[in-house]
Amino acid sequence: MKFERAYSDESIRQILNLQKRNLKKHLSDAEKESQGFVTAEHTFEQLKKINDAEPSVVITENGIVVAYAIAMLESAAKDMPVFDELFSTVASLTHKNRPMISYKYIFVGQLCIDKNYRGQGLVEKLYAFYKEELKSNYDFAVTDISEYNPRSLKAHQKSGFEIIHSFFDSFTESNWNIVVMDFADQ
Repeated sequence: MKFERAYSDESIRQILNLQKRNLKKHLSDAEKESQGFVTAEHTFEQLKKINDAEPSVVITENGIVVAYAIAMLESAAKDMPVFDELFSTVASLTHKNRPMISYKYIFVGQLCIDKNYRGQGLVEKLYAFYKEELKSNYDFAVTDISEYNPRSLKAHQKSGFEIIHSFFDSFTESNWNIVVMDFADQ
């Protein structure tokens, strides 16, 4: 397996393919509960814009994307309503007694591991690579996790994320936990 940044249109297409297979709306209730899910659905144009601003981190095997973590700047995803409440909520928070807006941070726009590669510690390894790749430009990574996705929350906490806030998102009509991985922490 190879850890790398997603610089090509082919990588973006493969991320979208993996995303589509793991969208909440395409999974049974049992799969969502046991395996987790992704919520946001990107078009190629949206993901290309996000990726052009800051390339995603991927794991490939034999040239095929088997895992990804989207590195997302707020400015690159402004046209996606699914992120509106996340962006506004994060901007209103404080972290370590400072307003979030006083930091330079990157959003994890989404993380997904192919079903055939789960249970191998890849979330932790992917986030270790993500942190190493991005820590020179950002203070921390931030994302939100649905209350209905406890597997994802557990994996994020195991990877070094901590919950800093919970909120109700009117777009999805559910509660979400905002989590942060501080890049200064060892």
